[in-house]
Amino acid sequence: MSNYFLNSGLKRDGQLKLVPEHVRFNLTQLTPSDVGIIQFQLILAEQEQNIIELIDIHDNLGNPLIKITLKQRELLIQYLDNTYKFGIQQIILYKLYPIFISFHDEISLITNFSIQSQKLQQRFTYTSNKVGIFLGSKSNLNAFTGITRNLQIRFVRENELKMQMEGEIKIQKSILNDLNDIGQIKYKLPFSKPLQSIEELDNWKPNEEYTILPIQQLKKITRTTNQPLLVCHDMQGGYKEDIWCFGNPMRQNSYRFYYMTHCDIFVYFSHTFITIPSVPYINICHQFGTRILGTIITEGEDNTLTNQILNLQYVDKLVQICQFYKFDGYLLNIETNVYNVDLFIQFIKELSDKLQQIGAILIYYDSHNAEGNLKWQSELNQDNMKYFQACNYFFSDYHWNLNKLSNTEKNVGNQRNNVFVGIDIWGRGQYGGGQFDSYIALQEIKRAQLATAIFGQAWTYETSNDSRSQFIQNDNSLWQGKNTVSLFDKHKNQWAITFNGGNGWKIIQENGEETAISSFDWCVRTYTIQLNLVSSNKGGIIQFNAKVKGTGPKFDDLYLIGIELYDRNNRCIASIDSFSTKVNKREIQFNVDSVNIADDKWREHTLSIKTTDDTQYVKFIEVGKDVEYWAGNYGTQFTGESMVYISYDSNKDLLRMLKPKTYQEFPLQTYFNNAVGEAYYIDGQKNSHYKGYYDNLNDFDYSLCYPTKKIISQDIQDNWESSINFSDSWNGSSCIKIKGDLQVHKSFLIKLYKTRIDPQGNINASINMKYFDKKILQLSLVMKFADKGLQIFKPTKILTNKGWDIAQYTILNQGKSLKSVYLKIENISQQQQAVDGLIGGLAIYDDKYTEQMKSANVDFKDPTKYIKNIQLKESITNLYDLYIQLELGELGPLLKTIRIFNDKQWIGNVRSNYAYFPELPFDGKEMFVRLQIVLNNGNHIKAESVLPYILYSDQVVRLP
Repeated sequence: MSNYFLNSGLKRDGQLKLVPEHVRFNLTQLTPSDVGIIQFQLILAEQEQNIIELIDIHDNLGNPLIKITLKQRELLIQYLDNTYKFGIQQIILYKLYPIFISFHDEISLITNFSIQSQKLQQRFTYTSNKVGIFLGSKSNLNAFTGITRNLQIRFVRENELKMQMEGEIKIQKSILNDLNDIGQIKYKLPFSKPLQSIEELDNWKPNEEYTILPIQQLKKITRTTNQPLLVCHDMQGGYKEDIWCFGNPMRQNSYRFYYMTHCDIFVYFSHTFITIPSVPYINICHQFGTRILGTIITEGEDNTLTNQILNLQYVDKLVQICQFYKFDGYLLNIETNVYNVDLFIQFIKELSDKLQQIGAILIYYDSHNAEGNLKWQSELNQDNMKYFQACNYFFSDYHWNLNKLSNTEKNVGNQRNNVFVGIDIWGRGQYGGGQFDSYIALQEIKRAQLATAIFGQAWTYETSNDSRSQFIQNDNSLWQGKNTVSLFDKHKNQWAITFNGGNGWKIIQENGEETAISSFDWCVRTYTIQLNLVSSNKGGIIQFNAKVKGTGPKFDDLYLIGIELYDRNNRCIASIDSFSTKVNKREIQFNVDSVNIADDKWREHTLSIKTTDDTQYVKFIEVGKDVEYWAGNYGTQFTGESMVYISYDSNKDLLRMLKPKTYQEFPLQTYFNNAVGEAYYIDGQKNSHYKGYYDNLNDFDYSLCYPTKKIISQDIQDNWESSINFSDSWNGSSCIKIKGDLQVHKSFLIKLYKTRIDPQGNINASINMKYFDKKILQLSLVMKFADKGLQIFKPTKILTNKGWDIAQYTILNQGKSLKSVYLKIENISQQQQAVDGLIGGLAIYDDKYTEQMKSANVDFKDPTKYIKNIQLKESITNLYDLYIQLELGELGPLLKTIRIFNDKQWIGNVRSNYAYFPELPFDGKEMFVRLQIVLNNGNHIKAESVLPYILYSDQVVRLP
């Protein structure tokens, strides 16, 4: 048997393009008389909605024999003059789903939900000795923009076929049953999905296997002011990387919504019949006290599905689905004509009433007139009032104007908080234009004192060209009022070569992007801009983004990127570079000891530096050198450069108008963790995930209620910024960077939380921080209690661990409600200081929580007592899946996460009674599994101090 295997774990790197020459093999062992099948196996994830040619086979004369194309959810097999179509219910194929292509009398195809076969009209004998497989199209017009894993093609002779087919199909059928019994664990394939038809709704029932899903309860965080915010999350049709219940195994640059602290209702939206919110988004919303809704949607000219769902027999089932998955209601989005309006009203009322009985809600989307015809009103009026009255919640269409808004305001009565006026961020017919001008519509909605519904907020992500820094820049511009001016046109050659060592710079063009490759001696290039020609604003931020990678065979090439600021006399007044990441008052210096080291992956760098009134010129610098000293261009590669000037406009600050929710219970704890990236930190120590990347929305806990200019200052107004830092962290994949300048003995306050909590006893708190020199800067907690002014509390103890300081506070019982929490940074030195530090964690809790922790008798040292069942199951050759069933008991309500280690290797986190970690290496003898418990107040012990659970080879469950 001849076979070809492409290394598993092939990950997305920008836009992946594989052409035939990259994945081709010869069947030289075959003779024209050989008869068999070509077996093609591929796991796809995050496949875009384009046409992808998966396999193309020609005979020795170049005549086409067979072609396989993936077109959205259909697999097309073109065989000679015939075309065979196979439906695929889910594009994402998680386990091994081979496609069997027979070259005698039958095509057998195993997709992820069905095994199908189709007879061919004629027998065919294989005569080719070449098979090409590629992702994209031959013309390279449809490049594959996703991820592949475990790609394999091989030829199986006819006499081997029957035996192999029987064995493979037996294995595949066990996977396709969706349910594997592992001792007492019943494991469901770990992704969320919608119901696509009335038949699926008819057949749905609450299977006990779903109870393993790690769904969190809704936390008590509410808004005490009026005008709530609804966010309708329609991102690329829904069900993207967020579908994975136990963490996404594929991608690094996943979308994150950072403003759940301001969001009262989050609608998980897709254009699929019954949209059940994904498990990770249920968890994120519930931990921030945000209600999350699914969607009931029908659309198009055919209203058959509408007529079917309006049968009252489905009311109880829809409520049961909501209750079973623990989400908080539905958006009813019927966008077809309704012929029986009385039945429609009755359906809305019954569904609304029964949802309210379980604490859930129903929101009607404005799409009908009084006669039930599809006609968007874009206002609340007498034509659609009866739909609103049937459920008491109303979501207005986006095509409103000031007159329609005024009509809504007049007709709403005393239910202003229940009428949500829509803002389409994409700007399709939107008053004010949407996009970065969405603040115009929001200002009018706030003046009318109505609730707001923001639709398509992931526009900032979908238009970011797959760049994380570009997405964050877009998001900051939309939500925080940061004006962004581009300083660089990538389509023009604007770089000046200042040193052309070795063979000099080599510039290549690929996919419309320029890549500069350095040589065996230092290569330096710069780009200079006169700032006052770009912007008249003063005191903004210069930001420089660039992607860097080494060149093989040794990829550890040297590089540096940097920014220098110059005054009108051409004197350097400040600089920052990628090695030190600190602001200096001199030109950038570089040598082999003060530069970065590249590797075989594209690494994205983001540098930012604040300008001053004296700034006249800005210089951007790229430096590279080949570590091997080879002739030619084998040095560091640079691409994807972006240089922007960012300034703040309070009028465009959506968060300033929306205001955050009020926290009503302890503990208040966050690591500012995005839970996505190539590095994961545990107590300040960098860890690599066993798969090389980490993406688990369940762990997302980024919580900064006031990320914009919510600041009380004695000395400065806008001279500071907070940003997300991915290059270091205390726990998780990110933290907060705070930058600014302080005069002698001056300070500023950053508001962290708005609260309404009655502490039980004393308050304990801790702050994890880095690069705040205790001799120069002092960090204090500032709290406001009822009937009292701001009170400053200095640390009672400061501990140090791996470069991080942990400031601990004990605040005696004040006998009053806690109203707000601030962080104070004070310059205690004798000269002006630049603040450039990291905040990696914050925890605030009271004696009541401490007593709960003690009474639960949490065993940090030996958490194996919480393990009910643990086993390994062979997944792929020499790789095993680890299943853990936990019995948390009283630990459950106190738990933030449990980190799982394979001996010293961190493999992931779990927050529920079940954990699943695929494809772990196992030597067949023993595995040391460690469980590190982290509580909601951050309490835990070191992982190396935890007693392991030892798995032996006789406990391994093997496949049939």
